[in-house]
Amino acid sequence: MAAKKNIARKTVPPHLDIIENISTLISHSHDLQETLDSIVATVADRMQTEVCSIYILDRKKDRLTLCATMGLDPESVGKVSMGIGEGLTGLVIERMKPVMVVDALVHPRYKYFPETHEEHFHSFLGVPLLENKMPLGVLIVQTSRRREFSRDEIRLLTTISAQVASIIVQARLAETLKSKEQERKEFQKRMNAAMRKLRSYEGNRREKASKLKQHWRGRLTGLAASPGFGQGKAFVLEPRMDLSAIKKQKARSPRREIERFRGAVERGIEQINVVKKRMNQLISKEENAIFDVYRLILEDPAIIQQIESQILKEGYTAGYAVRVVFERYLQSISNIDDNYLRERTTDVKDAAQRLLENLSGASGQQYDIPDDAVLVAQDLSPTDLSMLEGDKFKGIVLATGGVTSHASILAKSFEIPSVVAVEGLMEAVHQNDMLIVDGNAGSVHVNPNPEVIREYNRLERDYAEFNRELGELKNLPAETIDGHRVSLYANIGLLSDVAFAQLHGAQGIGLYRTEIAFLSHRDFPSEEEQYSLYIRVVEGMSGKPVTIRTLDIGADKYPSYMRSVATEPNPFLGWRSIRISLEVEEIFKTQLRAILRAGDLGRVRLLIPMISSLEEILKVKEILAEAKSELEREGTPYDRQMELGIMVEVPAAVQLADRFLREVDFLSIGTNDLIQYILAVDRSNRRVASLYEPLHPAVLSALNTTIQAGKREGKRVGMCGEMAGDPLFALLLLGMGLEEFSMGSLYVPVIKKAIRSITHQAAKAAAEIVLEMDTVGEIKGYLFEQMRELGMVELLEMYH
Repeated sequence: MAAKKNIARKTVPPHLDIIENISTLISHSHDLQETLDSIVATVADRMQTEVCSIYILDRKKDRLTLCATMGLDPESVGKVSMGIGEGLTGLVIERMKPVMVVDALVHPRYKYFPETHEEHFHSFLGVPLLENKMPLGVLIVQTSRRREFSRDEIRLLTTISAQVASIIVQARLAETLKSKEQERKEFQKRMNAAMRKLRSYEGNRREKASKLKQHWRGRLTGLAASPGFGQGKAFVLEPRMDLSAIKKQKARSPRREIERFRGAVERGIEQINVVKKRMNQLISKEENAIFDVYRLILEDPAIIQQIESQILKEGYTAGYAVRVVFERYLQSISNIDDNYLRERTTDVKDAAQRLLENLSGASGQQYDIPDDAVLVAQDLSPTDLSMLEGDKFKGIVLATGGVTSHASILAKSFEIPSVVAVEGLMEAVHQNDMLIVDGNAGSVHVNPNPEVIREYNRLERDYAEFNRELGELKNLPAETIDGHRVSLYANIGLLSDVAFAQLHGAQGIGLYRTEIAFLSHRDFPSEEEQYSLYIRVVEGMSGKPVTIRTLDIGADKYPSYMRSVATEPNPFLGWRSIRISLEVEEIFKTQLRAILRAGDLGRVRLLIPMISSLEEILKVKEILAEAKSELEREGTPYDRQMELGIMVEVPAAVQLADRFLREVDFLSIGTNDLIQYILAVDRSNRRVASLYEPLHPAVLSALNTTIQAGKREGKRVGMCGEMAGDPLFALLLLGMGLEEFSMGSLYVPVIKKAIRSITHQAAKAAAEIVLEMDTVGEIKGYLFEQMRELGMVELLEMYH
């Protein structure tokens, strides 16, 4: 008999199984919102759809409001609302029957809500929630793959909708009658009866839930560090020795501990040199210089002196002395409001862990890495980075780090799709879990269902095919249908980026960030060192223009040899960029000389960052004239006609753009900083990051003001911020009159495709309309509709 029951249990139809599952959720319901959240999560999981949402109808106002979702942006719950005559969701209410659309984005009733970020989802199935044939709301499922839902799926969702309607009715009834104790008891009895009826099933569900904890399924989000798609089994890099694990101990022989410590330092430096030599065959000399940062930490005389003092004066063991000193350093760094330094905590931790491993004899671990693996780690040390060579990894996912971290820089060099700063990563992912890494969207799918895997397989094929199609545009101009041309340049920071700029058809370098070379050196690089680097970039671009930006340090990045810089309460408004250069004139002049000399060998433009006053421009021109005079007296060849430009990164530069243009040859808008300053938002702060909005009317007004100033003065205005590489913004910026777009080289063909798909007149008309709009949602919705009408939704799907 028991055997027959087990067989019966195994053959329960999947549709009945999900209905029982929903019934269990309802029977446990004590809170309507919590229950609806659980229902959408369950339906999305069991129906293998990426999205499930519930909209509730306000009959008095005839409006539908999103009240629960799995797959759309959770921040949009309660905020997205529409009339019953709007969108596909409203169409379900109008028809009072299921509505299925294979590609919602091209349906005439589709309405785009920017808050939901639903532009990636194509298929749509919505069924009405009914009470006595009166509408209560709509239950919806969506997938990114264009597909038809079967009759069984439609029937299943209709059945589930009846259950959802019942819980809404019950909740409303409970709210209305909560003052009537007897009816509350009757309601509870019905719930208890349902619980008893499903008790055996619930035991089975708990067993399943226990297993799910071991193999969690879902989506994690972070920062997109290196573009592309990759999938494979998780190779979880186990955490290394932790400082907090080192116990407080007194040394039997302080002199012996000093010897052990110095030996550990020597071995650490030797290990870094071995890794650097090994990586020298894979990356450029400049990129390889990032390993010097670790050596500088290990050789730091202040750190060595403090550790040895802890051993000799306090009598601690070498291991505990390392812990004490490095914990102080890490605490100091964590208290600094400085993104770049916070990302350098990985470097400091690694140096400490390297010393601890050498002291314990635990260093030299070898890894057996399987094929088609995705590297998962809290962070990566320099030794760990050497694992990235070759084709071992299909993706990289880190719990910490940023887009400027060493791991991100190398991942881009190896073109490995990567996502960093992923919250909850190490708790959610286990060894050999199946992962999909979306380096474009900054998301990671853990143990995805077959529907998601199929969709990403399609997306990866389409991405590769689309890139091949974009590759065919390489030698074609960035020209609109009606013959208006613009220039598409690449942003670079490393020498290896030059090859990618050429590969993707960039017409030149619109921004060469010189500070990366400064950050990886032991001291300020000499004129000859800088000149040697600059000419390699100029020669690598084969006669195409190269815009070299002078040193932009401070705020979120200081080189290690500037440790004496005092901590500032607000570094982004402090001593940074051109303000530093004008105070250290000789160092600034050295860089100007190197750039002027490089200009003799190719087309070079000089770009000055973070200008906020006319006095700063005049001072720069004075120092530049001195550099030219020195080179003239020495008989050293240099570019006498080099163009001088400034970056528009602060509101003051927007307001004074007309006056500044009388002193310089061109402007380059740095939207990353400009948006932060206009909106007073630090986008690295997760609590306010959602307020960082490039399409804010104030931002667009500032961009238009700057571009029009260039038109009046007859001088070029370009853009080198992230906005320039986003296809959603291309139409708008083109219409405003932007002449030069500079971006990550991967996006050059994407923006070229967008520009070659529209007319300049249509872009100008769209820009005029947008500049009259008052809200971000209105602007985003309009631009999305324009992209859809132009047949460019695919660009957004692939690269947005």
